[in-house]
Amino acid sequence: MLSILVHEFHGLLYILTACMLILIVKPRALVKAKHRGLLFIVIFVLLSICYMLMETTEPLVFALYLIPILTALGAMFEGWLAGAVAWAAFLVCGYWIVGTEPIATVVGTSLLLLLGILFHHKWLRTCELSQLMYKALLLISIYVAVYVGIYYEQGYEVKLSELAVILAGTYLSTALVFFTYFQVRNHERMQEELYNAEKYQMIGQLAASISHEIRNPLTTTRGFLQMMGKPNINTEALERYRAHAIEGIEHANAIITDYLNYAKPSIEDARPIDVKAEINALIPWISPLSVMSTIEIKIIHEQEASCYIMGEPKKFQQCLLNLIKNAIEAMPGGGVLTITTRVDQANVYIQIADTGIGMNKLQLKRIGMPFFTTKEKGTGLGLMVVVSLVKVMGGQIVFNSKTGKGTICEIRYALYG
Repeated sequence: MLSILVHEFHGLLYILTACMLILIVKPRALVKAKHRGLLFIVIFVLLSICYMLMETTEPLVFALYLIPILTALGAMFEGWLAGAVAWAAFLVCGYWIVGTEPIATVVGTSLLLLLGILFHHKWLRTCELSQLMYKALLLISIYVAVYVGIYYEQGYEVKLSELAVILAGTYLSTALVFFTYFQVRNHERMQEELYNAEKYQMIGQLAASISHEIRNPLTTTRGFLQMMGKPNINTEALERYRAHAIEGIEHANAIITDYLNYAKPSIEDARPIDVKAEINALIPWISPLSVMSTIEIKIIHEQEASCYIMGEPKKFQQCLLNLIKNAIEAMPGGGVLTITTRVDQANVYIQIADTGIGMNKLQLKRIGMPFFTTKEKGTGLGLMVVVSLVKVMGGQIVFNSKTGKGTICEIRYALYG
C-alpha cells in the first residue's frame, strides 16, 4: 500500500512539474498557439525520460494512474498531436519497460485518445471548470472500466484494496491536475487578452495622433489656398501663398511616410553603404541648423579607409538626420555635437554625442516607445522610426545619457565586405 502511494505521489509531482514548466516557458519563449502542442511534447518527453530513469514503477500504477491522466490531459487540452505522442509513448514504455497488460493498454488508451480529441474539438473551448472536471473524470472512468475489465478477462488478479487505493489516487490527482492546467490555460488567455487590449489601445492612439498631426498642415494649406482665391491679389503674394500651401502638403506627406515606416519598416533597395561618405554628405544639411544654434560640429573617423554596411542609403540618411536633429535641439543654448565612426573586425560603430540637457533613467527606458518625447511639441514618432529602421537593417541602437551633461547614441551595424 505504502509503495503505491509513494509511486502515485511521485507521478503527481512529475505531472504538475510539466504543467508549471509550460506556464513558465510559454510566455518567455513567446510560443505561438500552433506550437503549443510541440512544447507540451518536448516537456513531456524530457520529464518522462527523467521519471523512467529514476523510478521503478508498478505496472498497475503506471496503467491506471500515469497513462490515463497524461493521455487525457494531452488530448483534451493540446489536441490530437500531443495526445497521439502520449498514447504512443505510453504504449511503448508500458509494453517494453514497465510490463503492462498489452491488450488492455492498447484498447483503453485508444478509446481514451479518441474521446479526448473529440472533447478538445467539440466542447473544451467553451468549457467551464465544472464541465471540464466532469468530462475528465468521465474519460478516466471509461478508461478504467475498459482496462480493468480486459485485465480480469485475461486472467490477471489484483487485490481490491490495492485497486481502490490506486483508483482513489487517480481520481484525486485527475481533479488536481486538470484544475491546475485549467488555471494555467486561463492565465495564458488573460495574458493574451491583456496584450490585445494594449495593442488596440496603441492603434487607437496612433490613429488619433495621425489625425491630429495631419490636420494641422492641411488646415494651414487650406487657409493659404483660400487666400489665393481672393480678388486683386498680386503675383508676389500669390507665389508666397502657393509655396506655403505646398509646404503644408509636403509636411503632411512626410508625417504619413513616417507612420508607414514605423508601422511596417522595410528595406526596398538594399546595397553597400559607405558610412563615412554618407555622414560627410549630411554636413551641408546640418550646418545651417548648427550655426543658428551656435553649435560646434566635430566629425571623427577613427579609420581612414572607407567602411561599408548593407542597407538602403535613403533610410540610413533619414536615421542619422533624425538623430542629429534631436541632438541639436537638445542643446538650445549651444554646445558641441560629435559624430564618431570606428570599425572592428566585424562591426561598424556610429556614435552621436551632444552636450545638451540629457535625460534621466526613466526617460532613457522610454526611448523609442510610442508617443514618448522630451520636446514640447514633439510626437516621438521620429525616434520610433529610427529605432524601427535600424533594427530592420540589422543594426542595434543604444542610448546613454545624464541629466545636464548630454546624451550619447551609438549605432552598431555588421561590417560589409
